[in-house]
Amino acid sequence: MWQKLLTKMKALILTNKGLENVSANELRQLITVTDVDVKPGKVFFSCSSYNELTSLCYYGRTFSKVVLVLHESKISALPDESVLEITKPFLQKSVVVYCERSGNHGFTSFDVEGKLNGVLKNNYKQIIDHKRPETIIHVIIVNDGCYVGIDFSGIDLGKRDYRIFLGSNALKGNIAAALLFVAEYEPKHTLIDIFCRHGVIPIEAALMATNASVHKFSKEKLACTHLPCVVCNFKDKEKEFKGRIVAIDENFKHVSSAKKNAKIAGVNKHIDFSRKPLEDIDLKFDKSSVDRIISTPIQPGKSFAIERAARVYKKLFEQAKLVLKSDGKLCLCVRTGADLLKEHSTGFVIEKELHVMQGKEQLTVLLFSKQ
Repeated sequence: MWQKLLTKMKALILTNKGLENVSANELRQLITVTDVDVKPGKVFFSCSSYNELTSLCYYGRTFSKVVLVLHESKISALPDESVLEITKPFLQKSVVVYCERSGNHGFTSFDVEGKLNGVLKNNYKQIIDHKRPETIIHVIIVNDGCYVGIDFSGIDLGKRDYRIFLGSNALKGNIAAALLFVAEYEPKHTLIDIFCRHGVIPIEAALMATNASVHKFSKEKLACTHLPCVVCNFKDKEKEFKGRIVAIDENFKHVSSAKKNAKIAGVNKHIDFSRKPLEDIDLKFDKSSVDRIISTPIQPGKSFAIERAARVYKKLFEQAKLVLKSDGKLCLCVRTGADLLKEHSTGFVIEKELHVMQGKEQLTVLLFSKQ
C-alpha cells in the first residue's frame, strides 16, 4: 500500500569519500536510476521500487549503506519532531535515530539524535536500542538540506564476514571491490595480486567474476529482510568462473591467511595461491599474458625505509612491464609512497588517480597503463 503511493522514490547510498563516482557507476549497473546527484560520501538517486533498494543491499559491492529518503527539507535549526511522522509505517519495536552532518550549524549530530530519539521514546513509545535496533532512521544534514530516511541495509555493507585472518592495515572489502571497478576488471581476465597479504583483492575478484553476492551467507543481517512493507526476493545469479585469479606473496603467513579467508568466502577453488618473490613473477607467467595487476604494495614507513621501498617499486614496474598485455592495467593502492611509485613507473602512464578515505586514513589509488 505504502509503496504504491511512491511511484518515484528518492534514495541514497553512503560510500567512502573518493569513491562516489565509482559507486555511482556501480549503482547504474545494478538498477535503473534517475536524478543521480553525487555529493561527498553520498550518491542521491531516484528509483521506482523497494525491490531495487533490496537488490542494492544484497548485490552491491562498493558502498556501505542504502537509505530510502522519506523527507527532504531546508533547515536552519534542529529538525522539527514532525519529520518522524512519515517514518511510522516502518517503525518496529526497537528503533534508533542516527545523524550524519556536514556544514556549519548551531547544533551537533548528538543534539539531533538526542532530540529525535527522545521524541520516539516519549511520544511514540518506542524502545531506543543503539546495539541491535530493528529500525534505523537516518537523518542526513548537508549544509541547509535535511534528509530523513530508513536504513535498508542495517549493517555496514562494506564489511566482509570472510575477513577473519588479518594483519594491520587491511583493506575494507568495498574498497578492494572498488579497485576492480577502477581497473575495469572483467571476469574473463587473468588477474594477479603480487602482494596479496590477506587475500581481500583476489577474493573480491572471485566473488565478482562469479557474480556471487558478498552477503550470500549473511543475508539475514540485512535490515530490509524484516522491515514492514518490504518483501525481499533475493535470487542468486552466480556464473561459471572463466578467468584466472592468482594471489601471490613472498610471506608464507600471508599466503596462508589469504587461503583461509578465501575458504570462508567460498571462493578458494577459484584462486591460485603462490608463495613467490617479486623478482620471480615473470617465471610464473608467460610474457604479455596478464590483463590486470591489482595490489597494495609494501609501503615506506618506520619499519620499511624509503630506499628499500624504491628498490621494490623498481622491480614491481619491471615485472609488470614483462607480464602485462599491451592493453593491460596496473592498479596500486597505498597509504604512503604514492610519489615514489610515480617516480619509478618507467614505461607506464597514469590513467587515474583517486584519493579515498578509509576511516581517518587517506589512501591513494593509482591506475597505470603501458606506454
